[in-house]
Amino acid sequence: MKPFAIALLSIAVTTGCLFAGEIKRPVVPGTDDLSRYIATRKTPSGQTTIRDASGRTVGTANTVGARTTFRDPSGRTTGSASVDGNRTVFRDASGRTVWTATTSSCATTTYRDAAGRTQRTASQAQERTTFRDASGRTTGIVQRTASRVTLRDASGRTLGTSSTTGGKH
Repeated sequence: MKPFAIALLSIAVTTGCLFAGEIKRPVVPGTDDLSRYIATRKTPSGQTTIRDASGRTVGTANTVGARTTFRDPSGRTTGSASVDGNRTVFRDASGRTVWTATTSSCATTTYRDAAGRTQRTASQAQERTTFRDASGRTTGIVQRTASRVTLRDASGRTLGTSSTTGGKH
């Protein structure tokens, strides 16, 4: 678990998205439920803007073909996701694998760390995706409406949003 936490921390530090004194955790492109959802959802073309609960832009996601590139508000690349069939590989800015996501035929996606250990799952029912930790506890819910996506924690508090401009939805 320590390498996983270090990898997430290193990505968070490179994005510049840490807000001191905030109780709500920031949305970090490429590492959180919202951006994992965006990457595995494969929004073709266009740009997806990722915002925290206060509406501040914390990053963007651009999808070209099967690759999504995540950038912080300054435009620096923080990571990427490449889709190959039912598998998505998430990499940090240095190209190291941080996550993999494998979708099964029953609309369930399993997220594993770089060592292959299951860290969480996501199950989709219509326009709602529920994320659960390795123990099966709900950790977040992503709700999609038109070109907008909202991430809520297990208590229902809004953690972040995204909206896509250009391209197809």
